[in-house]
Amino acid sequence: MVCGLKVLISNDDSYLSPGLYILYESVKDLYEVLIISTQYPKSATGREITFNKPLRLYKTKYLGYEVFVTDGSPIDALHLAVNVLGFKPDLLLSGVNVGENLSLQHIFYSGTVGLAIEAALMGIPAIAISADVYEFSDFNDPLIKNLISGFLRGLLINVEKLGFPEGVDVLTINIPRADVYRNCYKVTKAARLRWRARYRVDRDVRERLCYWLQGDPRLSEADTDVYIFENEKCVTITPITVDLNAKPETLRQVERLVGYSGR
Repeated sequence: MVCGLKVLISNDDSYLSPGLYILYESVKDLYEVLIISTQYPKSATGREITFNKPLRLYKTKYLGYEVFVTDGSPIDALHLAVNVLGFKPDLLLSGVNVGENLSLQHIFYSGTVGLAIEAALMGIPAIAISADVYEFSDFNDPLIKNLISGFLRGLLINVEKLGFPEGVDVLTINIPRADVYRNCYKVTKAARLRWRARYRVDRDVRERLCYWLQGDPRLSEADTDVYIFENEKCVTITPITVDLNAKPETLRQVERLVGYSGR
């Protein structure tokens, strides 16, 4: 039975991603739901917003689902849903992203998590869901569908009962592959770095130098999302806050710095 809560579903992989509709199928009987997405994939767009060109917005049907589509970024889609379509969500669900978003490094440039952060800045609790899949067709596996849907429904039912965690703006969730999942979940902090940049030097078809980004993986501490996901094969839930302000005691340290007159 549908309750009075409004849920907005969006992503950064475009309206063509089946992950978007896994979220819808998971909650359509629980809430009033609107789906909005981008026309093209916008992975790793982070905090991108469009201000130097007009945006397009249209409604279409895809795989039998009614979805609103924009040629802008995921954050554009959120603002269009609220300010143009007049849909005022009580909760945002972002995903299901193709590929996990582990570590602060990935959180900062992820379009999936960036969308959730924008919602949080607007006072909308948000959940970003990412899965360790490689392409859209991987979402057709009933095992991954059931894993995502079962976990999400249980989480949202508890959110209704207990409320969104105090002091938390976004829950970022990473789902392992169904064939390695060990039937466990852990609430954990995000690792700081996932990899360091390294470039392979190459030449293009015109023999001009070019550079391919390659990541050198870094070892992560045992109590972080990266370690738990890779070694324990659990669903990881990382609560984050969007408040980047330093603590009050740190402000006082900085005040002493700017007031320091010694040599």
